[in-house]
This record gives sequence, structure tokens and C-alpha cells, in this order.
Amino acid sequence: MALIVEVIIGIIIAFIIYEMIRRMIVQRATRMVRRSAEDDTDVAVKAALQRLVNDDVLSEDECVLQPTETVADVWGRGVMAFEYTMPSGIDTERRLSALEAAFNEALASFSADHQVKAVVAGPAFVVSDIWVYEGHLHVDVANLMNESTVEYLKDLKKLNDPAVK
Repeated sequence: MALIVEVIIGIIIAFIIYEMIRRMIVQRATRMVRRSAEDDTDVAVKAALQRLVNDDVLSEDECVLQPTETVADVWGRGVMAFEYTMPSGIDTERRLSALEAAFNEALASFSADHQVKAVVAGPAFVVSDIWVYEGHLHVDVANLMNESTVEYLKDLKKLNDPAVK
């Protein structure tokens, strides 16, 4: 009887150790993919901001980026969306929709110029949200490199749809 108990305890311990190791490997792989996606998105956002400066949509002072934050921590594993914060101008809040359109156009241009592929047809980078808070312009940019991020954008559309309650 004692042997059976020891075997069962041994199997349980082996299973726990296996799960811990598997979890560490999956988390490491996820961090590596997220970091790569963040680096790619950073390059695209910086290029888009430079284009917006060149087109006189934003000033140089408004394009000073603060450190990037990951939106995926809130929405779940696999979502490659990142929040960028920069100082906002006086009239930024009034022209948010125009800024979003210009930003999306600049990101689409970057995607086309650098042949960055998305998991769906269209640009690889999309502004998923844009707002002004405490004198800063916040822009969430999604890197459409996987289905989780596409589903995230679909969920956001549902949240913003007045017909859905």
C-alpha cells in the first residue's frame, strides 16, 4: 500500500514539474515573439510619425515618444498591440479622427513600402485606439501578425458599435 502511495505522489510531482517547465518555455517564446513584434511596430510608428511631421500633420515637439506599453497584458496572450504616448498640441483633441486617418495612412504606406505582411488582407499596422489624456496623445497600434490580434480588433469594433449592447 505504501508503494502505491509513493508511486502516486511521484507521478503527481513529475506532472507538476513537467507543467512548470512547459509553462516557462511557452512564456519565454511568447515574450520573444512579443518583443520582435514590438520592435517592428516601433520602427513603423517612428516612420509614420516622421511622415506626419513631413506632411505638417504633427509638429516635431508632438512626436516625442515615451516608452511603449503593451496592450496585450490587458487583452490576453498573443495580442500584438502597443500603446504609444506623446505630448499633445493645443488642438489635438479636436482633430483626433483626422489624426487617426493620417496615422493609419502613414502606417499603411510603411507596410507597403517595406512589404510587411499581415495575417489578413490590408496593412500590417492599424491604429486600434487614439485619445488624449492629461495633455498626452495616446495611440494604440496593432501589429496584425496573428489571429489573436485580428480578433482583438473585432472585439474593439463590437465595443464601439452603438447597436451592440
